[in-house]
Amino acid sequence: MKKQLFIGAAALVAMAMTGCQKTGTIEGVVLDPFTGKAVEMPTVWMDSTIFGTQNPKYPYKADLQQGKFKFEKVPVGNYLIKARRSKYILGQQNIATDEKNPNLSVTLYEYSDQIKPGLYKSGTTEGPEKIDNQWVVYSTSCTESVAGYRLTMPINTDAGKVPGKKADKKKKKADKGAAKVSNLPAPLAMGAAINVFYVNASSVTSPLVATTYPAVEGKVADHSDCQGFGADEKTGLFVNKDKGTALNVEYKAENLFQITGNLPAGKQILQLSQDGKTLQTYYFQVK
Repeated sequence: MKKQLFIGAAALVAMAMTGCQKTGTIEGVVLDPFTGKAVEMPTVWMDSTIFGTQNPKYPYKADLQQGKFKFEKVPVGNYLIKARRSKYILGQQNIATDEKNPNLSVTLYEYSDQIKPGLYKSGTTEGPEKIDNQWVVYSTSCTESVAGYRLTMPINTDAGKVPGKKADKKKKKADKGAAKVSNLPAPLAMGAAINVFYVNASSVTSPLVATTYPAVEGKVADHSDCQGFGADEKTGLFVNKDKGTALNVEYKAENLFQITGNLPAGKQILQLSQDGKTLQTYYFQVK
């Protein structure tokens, strides 16, 4: 009987020891993804926990000058950690620790809320460098092809004019039959290895997809499934849908994604899409 009681007591002690939750340290740094430099004095916190740099008793406030943070005695588990600063876009990341790996080093990213949507070069230490919108191609509507693109686009020359003026009427009569158009420029020269950032115009709840396709000029008449070309356009820009190359997309911060991979040689159409809908397309040439 005594032996049984001893075994039972030992089992209860073992269970109690196993039930004690292990803790660890979560530390890291907050960086500007465009420059790679530390974001000074960020606010960092872990959702639904007591851990946050805004806590009056947070002991490492001096390290925030270098964008560094540290939370100690954090119970192992799954968390959502966030970083924010005035006039910056939110950065966040899901993290997980366990009994074998209770400690974790984290890099969070946040960027200025003044950065406009579009494609940006990476590795620019002086600040974001936007890829000009002149290489955004003019998309048409296609039912079978992945996409078709116009080589020219009409320009509205009447913007800002006051209707009803005699001078305007004479000008319109003189310009009749000679529509103004904008021509698609030569493709932007790129290296085979692509590493760019894409700032989306609005929040996304599903993954961003980046695919590059060979671009070939062809007869509009051979692509009857593509609507939206001008009545006088005989040629357009089309993609070879059988030779698409998927690129890597990594979430960096709210509305910000990093796109990396290798582009095939020749003229390429980079298509960025979400839920099967095209967000933006760019015209490149890889030599």
